[in-house]
Amino acid sequence: MERKRFLAVVMTVMMVISMIPSMVFAAAPSGELGGKLKIKGLAAVGVVVSADYAKVTPEGVTDEDFTFSWSRQTGEKELTQVGTEKTYTITQDDLGCRLVLDLTPVDGSGLTGILTAKTLEVAATEEEAKAVEQEAEDTQQTETADGTENAQLEETADGTEEAQLEETADNAEGSQDSENQDVDRTEDVQQNAGNEQEDDSQNTKGQPEETTEGTDDSQMKIYTEDQLQVDENGNVQTDGSEKDQKTYEATATVEDSEDQICDFGTVKSDLEDVEAQYVQITNTGNENLNFQEISPEHFMVQDITEPLSAGESVSVWIQPREGLEPGEYDDMITYRTEEGIEVSFEAKIAVEGEDDSSDDEDLKPSDEPSAEPTETPDDSEAPSAGDNADASIEAQSLDVNTGSLNFSDIEENYTQANETLSVTVTNTGDGTVTLKIPKSDYFEVMNEDGSEAVSGIQIAKGDSLMFMVQPKTGLTKGDYSDTLIFESEEDSEVAAQVTAEVSVKEAEQEQITAVQADPESFSYDDLKEGYDTPEATTITLTNTGNTTVSLMQPYAEYFDIGELSASVLEPGDSAAFTAVPVTGLKVGNYLDSIQIAQTSSEGQEDVLTTIKASATVSEVKKIYKLSVTPEELNFGKAKEGYSEAPEAQKVTVTNEGNTNVTLNAPSGKNFKIGKLSATELAPGESCTFKIRPKEGLKAGSYTESVVIDNEQQISAEVKVQFTVKATRKAKIADPADNKITGISSDGYTTQSKITFTAVGAGMDNESPGKGDVRYVPYNWKVINTNSWSSAPYTAAFGITKAGTYTLTVTFDRQKYNGSEWKNTGEQDTKQVNFSITQAQTVTATPTPQPNGASAKTAVKTGDTTNITPFVIILAIAAGCIVGVVVYKRRKK
Repeated sequence: MERKRFLAVVMTVMMVISMIPSMVFAAAPSGELGGKLKIKGLAAVGVVVSADYAKVTPEGVTDEDFTFSWSRQTGEKELTQVGTEKTYTITQDDLGCRLVLDLTPVDGSGLTGILTAKTLEVAATEEEAKAVEQEAEDTQQTETADGTENAQLEETADGTEEAQLEETADNAEGSQDSENQDVDRTEDVQQNAGNEQEDDSQNTKGQPEETTEGTDDSQMKIYTEDQLQVDENGNVQTDGSEKDQKTYEATATVEDSEDQICDFGTVKSDLEDVEAQYVQITNTGNENLNFQEISPEHFMVQDITEPLSAGESVSVWIQPREGLEPGEYDDMITYRTEEGIEVSFEAKIAVEGEDDSSDDEDLKPSDEPSAEPTETPDDSEAPSAGDNADASIEAQSLDVNTGSLNFSDIEENYTQANETLSVTVTNTGDGTVTLKIPKSDYFEVMNEDGSEAVSGIQIAKGDSLMFMVQPKTGLTKGDYSDTLIFESEEDSEVAAQVTAEVSVKEAEQEQITAVQADPESFSYDDLKEGYDTPEATTITLTNTGNTTVSLMQPYAEYFDIGELSASVLEPGDSAAFTAVPVTGLKVGNYLDSIQIAQTSSEGQEDVLTTIKASATVSEVKKIYKLSVTPEELNFGKAKEGYSEAPEAQKVTVTNEGNTNVTLNAPSGKNFKIGKLSATELAPGESCTFKIRPKEGLKAGSYTESVVIDNEQQISAEVKVQFTVKATRKAKIADPADNKITGISSDGYTTQSKITFTAVGAGMDNESPGKGDVRYVPYNWKVINTNSWSSAPYTAAFGITKAGTYTLTVTFDRQKYNGSEWKNTGEQDTKQVNFSITQAQTVTATPTPQPNGASAKTAVKTGDTTNITPFVIILAIAAGCIVGVVVYKRRKK
């Protein structure tokens, strides 16, 4: 063989040997699962979908690495498992739901984590599924901000990022692959384009909006595809800070107030009747808020004691504190949270003092008002320091254009006053007046436009205001008068008054004659031919008019009418009569109109109301039906050989049909049946009999159906049950069965080790019952006495002196009391004799033991790889080399 060929053969053999370990020990995939799991196949009934983990990392995973779980999503998060194989055939039950696939590594695979994929909603046919898939793709394309189909991130020359939409190439399989709709489709980036960020928040769930010229690119966050995730609702989430960023925010909204101010207006010093106002606090962040207690100086507020979850709101009350001194209060109420958030709103109120003009007469010179007032409504109008002291209080005066308002009479029960009168208030003083609107129990004061007039209106010098006055709704019959005082809030002595008067007269009533019947109709629909007179129907007549009526006695053709309980009814009074079908109506339908009438002043009959009455008489059909009570009897249990049978129990038989029946006497096999109390039963009648088990029944369960039949071939039955339990005999162990084992009859030497076992009778009773007896070894004696405390009852000893000996074992007698074994105090003994001979002296020579401590063992490396295949291959390779060398030498 040529030298080159020889070298080629050798190198080939070595290469084969070097490749074998890499093939045998190729590393299996391990580590955290990642990448993208897909579902292959259209989401349609009848289609087989499967798991596609071509893009799952680490690479090289196979079916054997995973377990599969297919679930049907029937709500937000409700999942029902429907399959555990790699593939799943969509059924009719899945229609309209989404399918969820969970991929979990098998134990020992070296993989960790779980991957999940989800389909679109399951359609009825493949065509519908394709249409749904296409519609989803079209929606994703139209929702992008610039309408393009590519989503890429390209860094421009100036360092900014431009967002383009890139259609995923993973959809190359077309409608044949309904891949993971929540992860792999272009919807992964649909919110990156045109998604307006409010207040620099990182809200990736906002709805896309059209971009406009001048949009600041800094307000948009562009994400790469591997940064995007899609939640179970199809919403895009980022993988990082925006999703996990915690925000703490809250707002306050004052009910019925556009300017967010709790304005309690102007009130008297007595604040007990001031109604609370309400403020709504809303958690606008994404974390819970824990509010601290607060206690404002001039107002009482409701504390928020429970944590406020994200998005939730709570309504709290606020009202002025009692005992506020006269003056104006304008506070900023601030709620603070443990997270450092503050939410505020404004609260204001003006408190007036009580009028006390009589004190002015008693003022001493030292009590005169100071030159400068402590409060002025407007700082711009405050007098200068050089002004005269008396000039600080401007002269105020009010006047009205009329001193009285006389309203026309109103009829009682009016719904709204039909007349409104005006009064004009004029500021005849030297300065602006803040007007206080009068309050009245009988009259309403309104603005000129009809709205409610409220205090605090300012009237400039020389100006006038017109107010409208009308009586309040709901005044009852009578005369009403009230003085309406329009006064200045700055000085209660500055006032103008007008007197309002109105009379409410009794309304003239229209003569109304009306009678109401209850019921207005009635019927008897279940009468059978030959019926007994049914229960009568009571009809109540009520005078609902406003005049007295005199009723005539009603009558009918097919009904017996009872006498009226009263014939003259005042307004609101009632009378009653009864009506019942006449006896003996034949099969058919009957209809009557019962007229309720009175005689008019002209002697004519006026019908006030009509009552519809009907009856239906049908042919009687014979019905045979029996029932028993009770339907089941259980006589419990008794022990075999019972001396007395259980007590008899009673059964009631009832004729529930409409025809007489004749009963036959019932019988039983293992039960004694008593006589029927009656054999002829009319409809609705009952009879009784008794049942009890027979005496002397053997052990077993006895169940029978005792039948009560009759000549009409109908029957009823009662099921009876009784159990007889076999008696258990106590297991009494025989002391003769106590024994000693292990003692050899051949005897022993002075060098022998003597081992024996004591066996008590009944020790093998593993399921004892009450009264069972057994024997347990207690102690043993040869020369000395030795005791056992527990099993095993075995002992060993040796005797160094030759001779004949006796081994004695004592056994305790025990009895089982139902829960444990107890000694009875009785004992039994067993003996066995044995002999001891003198042993010969022997010199022992040590013999090497093959398995002794000096034996050497191979060192274990911990590598359990089977090297046999490598040894065989190595031997073959060596043989080839030797063969080549030998062959070459022979050639030479």
